[in-house]
Amino acid sequence: MKTGKYDIKEMRAILKSMSGMYDIARVVDPVECRVLELGDDGSIRMEESCYGIWGSEQKCANCSSAKACHTGCHQEKCELYNNKFYFIHSNPVKLKLPDGGISDAVVEFVSIKSAPDGKEYNDRALENAGNDLSQYRAKYDRLTGILKADFFYEQAREMLTDNKYDSWKMIIGDIIDFRFFNSLFGEEKGNSILIKIADIFKEIANNGSGVCSRLYRDKFALLLPSEHYSDDLLAEAAKVINDEYSTSVYTVRFHFGIYDIKNRDIPISLMCERANMALRKIKKSFRTNIAYFDDTMMQRSIDEQKIISGFDEALAEGRIQMYLQPLIGDDGKPFGAEALARWICKDGSIMAPDVFIKTLEDAGMIHRLDMYIWEQAAKKLNTWKGTEKERLTISVNMSAKDFYSIDIYKVLTDLMKEYDIKNEKLRLEITESTLIDNPESIYPIISQLQEAGFVLEIDDFGKGQSSLSFLKDINADILKLDMYFLQETQNEERSRIILKSVIEMAKALGMQVISEGVETEQQLVYLTAMGCNHFQGYLFSKPITAEEFDIKYA
Repeated sequence: MKTGKYDIKEMRAILKSMSGMYDIARVVDPVECRVLELGDDGSIRMEESCYGIWGSEQKCANCSSAKACHTGCHQEKCELYNNKFYFIHSNPVKLKLPDGGISDAVVEFVSIKSAPDGKEYNDRALENAGNDLSQYRAKYDRLTGILKADFFYEQAREMLTDNKYDSWKMIIGDIIDFRFFNSLFGEEKGNSILIKIADIFKEIANNGSGVCSRLYRDKFALLLPSEHYSDDLLAEAAKVINDEYSTSVYTVRFHFGIYDIKNRDIPISLMCERANMALRKIKKSFRTNIAYFDDTMMQRSIDEQKIISGFDEALAEGRIQMYLQPLIGDDGKPFGAEALARWICKDGSIMAPDVFIKTLEDAGMIHRLDMYIWEQAAKKLNTWKGTEKERLTISVNMSAKDFYSIDIYKVLTDLMKEYDIKNEKLRLEITESTLIDNPESIYPIISQLQEAGFVLEIDDFGKGQSSLSFLKDINADILKLDMYFLQETQNEERSRIILKSVIEMAKALGMQVISEGVETEQQLVYLTAMGCNHFQGYLFSKPITAEEFDIKYA
């Protein structure tokens, strides 16, 4: 079957159609290791442990369904149990939940035969014979002594199924910028704070009939009955951590996201994700350290899922398009253009770039969008060869995540060879924040690209917090001033002095300066008087389709 999204009705129909072909056809949650019962009304319910098929009381060491879920690819395996061979096909899918959420699941088709047909198999009897120490190590985090994620999900499910309490809360807590804390104080101190958090969570769980876990790194989870919960409880926990580990130069921020569990039948991992959504909302806040998941977050999550699931279709249908916004010289003519991605919806409207770009970045898909726009730009440059527009350049955007997802140097140089374009024709725009995010990894790649002839533009200069400090380390070719500099301010004279100084400094460093966001003649005169002679903004043109650009600047 195809990997994709299915509502409960569709999935029930698939299981029914396949049940005649296999001895077992079922849907499982591979995180909690439970069979999912799909109701006539579109609901789902967690049922018995899926490994109960082996008469086992522990999770499978080589679970094909877990592999399928993590890789997004079909998996197969053969198991021996009670002198019979079980041939298992695990197919990853996404289930559409009644409340609009999306849950990862796996459809298992199992054939039971009397011979292995020469395939490798796993003997369940041997796997089930683990000793107590190995089971303890499998369940508990070695550093903190509290449950690992998988067994937290299992124990949390048992508590919710027990129905001892009417209402529960899922709480996720972590330290903001824990990696920075580690690098500042060392791994030993970092481990110490993790152990302290685990001890606090364990005490809260024990006193409140709950259960806690270290999910991964500095991410902790706590399931607690609502009647044993209070904001003051978490505030006190944060205070303990702050008082013990903050210094005169560094303040530890311990934040919490909370999900009020309304539907106990959704996966525990999804409950944790919803609490984590709330946590992400206050990641940058210094005023509050507790946030609750709400309906707006749910809607945002649904909208993000639509973007992620619709991306491939939009690409295939040509609804992801390259728009061009001209870069204008002091002679009033374009010397190039910036390539910008636009998503055309099926109704003809245009989705705001800041909506889908952020979503694709968070989903780890931004490199696919960027590579597509890079290729569209290269194609356009190729069509300009031998025409008046051959002198023009196109600037393309690069995300910080591109550097970790693909071999940027190979992708770009191969693209230039394929379309027979000189490297300097495709200018590379990278934001100031990207460059200071991980300079040790990014700077060498940037230098390699510049040595190959690519032109580097620093975008949104002045928007970040470390503008001047990083300019001494990276030899950029072009500086694009953020439109923030052109916004009206009460301190107009001070702004003028700063802007003029930045332009003069950039030129002294051998950089060309382009001012973004130019919207009025007054701003144009203002910038020209300061020595800036390259511009971009609505005064000249909004972003337009590549075809419109060719006509307008024929």
